[in-house]
Amino acid sequence: MTSDPLDPRQVLGNRRMTLPQYGVIALCVLINLIDGYDILALAQAGSALKREWGLSDAALGTLLSMNLVGMALGALGVSPVADQWGRRPAILSCLVFMSIGMAISALSQGFYSMAAGRIVTGIGIGGMTSTAGMLALEYASFKRREFAASCVASAYPVGTIVGAAVAVAVLDGYGWRGIFWVGSALSLVLLPIAFLWLAESLDYLLARQPKNAIPRTNTMLRRMAIPEIGTLPPKPEGARSAVLAEIAQPFHLKELAKLFLAHALNMFAWYYIINWGPPLVSEAGGSDTAGAAYSAWVSYGGIAGGLTAGFLCGVVGVRRMMWFTMLSLALLIALFGRFAGDEQALWVIAPLMGAALFGSATANWLTIAYAFPPQLRATGLGFATTAGRVGSIFGPIVGGILLNSRSTGVIDFEFVAFAGTLSLASVCLVMAVPAVLSALTFSRARRIERGR
Repeated sequence: MTSDPLDPRQVLGNRRMTLPQYGVIALCVLINLIDGYDILALAQAGSALKREWGLSDAALGTLLSMNLVGMALGALGVSPVADQWGRRPAILSCLVFMSIGMAISALSQGFYSMAAGRIVTGIGIGGMTSTAGMLALEYASFKRREFAASCVASAYPVGTIVGAAVAVAVLDGYGWRGIFWVGSALSLVLLPIAFLWLAESLDYLLARQPKNAIPRTNTMLRRMAIPEIGTLPPKPEGARSAVLAEIAQPFHLKELAKLFLAHALNMFAWYYIINWGPPLVSEAGGSDTAGAAYSAWVSYGGIAGGLTAGFLCGVVGVRRMMWFTMLSLALLIALFGRFAGDEQALWVIAPLMGAALFGSATANWLTIAYAFPPQLRATGLGFATTAGRVGSIFGPIVGGILLNSRSTGVIDFEFVAFAGTLSLASVCLVMAVPAVLSALTFSRARRIERGR
């Protein structure tokens, strides 16, 4: 970013936050809250759906994974749109996908229509992952950028809590379809509000410089009470007209390779503990409600941890917070294995686990965002988070194989098997290692200056 003090991005970043800036961030927070609701909608409806349709555990598991497939497609397909044609059209398109996908799910009469609905919903969620938080970051002041992004990230667990409350309210009276109808309506209501009030990113307009960039930029500047411009600043060094051609340059590909590995390792550990934590607590405590209570406290800790991590990223730096949250996550996964059956210890571990999970998610998201210039930020985030989906798939699978050895005495990876029995504590210790490896890899990511 240019250091010209008259550059609108410098004016926006160096002044105190204004009401229009807060408005953009608030819209992004609401959008991600709906993301959190939508992503776990099937999990909330799963028990009733399984009973009504006579689904096997394997079939329900496949339906649950369809959301991840859609999210990968959305991150890959929508993220370049945000860099090529703008953050605003990408976010509006994602809201349409989410509303339609949830409506398809509500109307579905069988496995394949539900799978289609979850994929379409996932496309919207996956595209939003790399755009909503980024737009909030780009409209915040330099002092508040990290905190603004963390507010958006922390809306996700709030959405899961809202989803659980809606499920309790509608399941008895309206059945599982009510959960999806509410999700579709939330996106549909927010769509015209976003269409009227959501601002386009100044970073995108001044770095990508699309057609009619000057009048479009001045429209945004008037809304933000910033002096208008007559000419565009120089394009960033290495910028090209096509996003995919630009990110395919060797120095960007090298960075992507590091971030692919770092995020995949992160999600391996992340999704192991987020998926296996509740059932393991229920198993150890002999009560289904124990796992639900644990999960709720993880969400509460996640809200506080995500916000705190975002604030501290702006104080002590993103890299230091990445190290702290990732090592904390590794330690807590190991401690969980040791104390899963200790109810008193879990009251402490659960909120700390949530804080480490969502705090690390915030720090890692910022690490990826700051590794790319503004005109490639969405594409870099989208591609790197797609790699994370690989880890999110294999973390729970590998964890399940290792945990299964407790009853079989065999560690069976299909293609190779050997005798061995791992305790819960041993499995968690093994599954904590990728979090440390992820921190080591993330620490090697480049950091592009933000112009302050």
